Amino acid sequence: MWVGAAGILFLAGCQSPPPKYPTVQISRVLSGQSVEWMDKSQQPPVIEQGRLIGIDAPDMGQEPWGKQAKQRLEELIGTSGKDGVSVEFDGTEPDKFGRKFVYLWKDGRLLNEQLLKDGCVLANMRTPSSAINTIGGAKYRERFLRGSQYARIMGAGIWNPSQPMRMSPSEFRKEER
Repeated sequence: MWVGAAGILFLAGCQSPPPKYPTVQISRVLSGQSVEWMDKSQQPPVIEQGRLIGIDAPDMGQEPWGKQAKQRLEELIGTSGKDGVSVEFDGTEPDKFGRKFVYLWKDGRLLNEQLLKDGCVLANMRTPSSAINTIGGAKYRERFLRGSQYARIMGAGIWNPSQPMRMSPSEFRKEER
């Protein structure tokens, strides 16, 4: 009897509560990997931009995948303006466009990962230029890789065998220059 109770206590002690991060109201989804919000903690309030880390969304010019990725992120966030999204910052310097690297959470769900599972984006495990000791998405690397594999196996979104995305977003951007 005592061993069973200890096992239950042990399992209960191992469960971690959902992450608690600052909550923001996303004012605009810029693409399948970029968002914008108003930081009201600063005076005057400042518009901040975030880039979802660990993913690479199709470029908006990559039809139809870029628009689908943006639309799916809008759906996940709930752009009614009333829905809050928790933002987990990765602690690195902003990218060359001034966007902070972020993980977005809503209702206990990691949105970066959900976009991968839905087949809307590719996993991007490159290191942000300012993050020396981390790999892009390293904190959730295994989750991201599993999400991407799931989408591939299911033939979801960009992995749809009847209409696959034939060029990665980075290849597309290079060709468009």
